[in-house]
Amino acid sequence: MAPWSLRHLSIMALVEAGSLIALFLIAMPLKYMADLPIAVKIVGPIHGALFIWTLGMLLFVLAKRELPPLKGLLFFIAMLVPFAGIWSHSMIDKRIAEYK
Repeated sequence: MAPWSLRHLSIMALVEAGSLIALFLIAMPLKYMADLPIAVKIVGPIHGALFIWTLGMLLFVLAKRELPPLKGLLFFIAMLVPFAGIWSHSMIDKRIAEYK
């Protein structure tokens, strides 16, 4: 059975990616095109908290050696790119499948 931390990281990859997409594709256009800065004031801190939570989980998984350092680095880079969270989610899911 795969460690709970890898399953948690896999879910967090999607959640964090979704918040980044919401920030870039919804909140920022509302701020600059509709003059609604409140959108970024709401979505921005939520994304920031999810980013820190995911980063902490990534560091935890790396410390437990459940993920190779190179894949950890790729996962971190994917956290910075919109839509790359889908790729990192599938990468972690493949790693989970190795435990079966």
